[in-house]
Amino acid sequence: MESGIPAVSLTYNLADVATAVSNWFSAYWLIIAFAVAIPLAFLIASRVKGLFVS
Repeated sequence: MESGIPAVSLTYNLADVATAVSNWFSAYWLIIAFAVAIPLAFLIASRVKGLFVS
């Protein structure tokens, strides 16, 4: 019986990882875009309002 770390053979390559990340991002990009854009719009609106009020 051998002791140590067993050899692991992976059956995927970099192209498979890139495809998986692309598929994941295409599913969630709209949610991420709105999660960033809405607070950013309020921040920009607040700064523009500050230009005219003060």
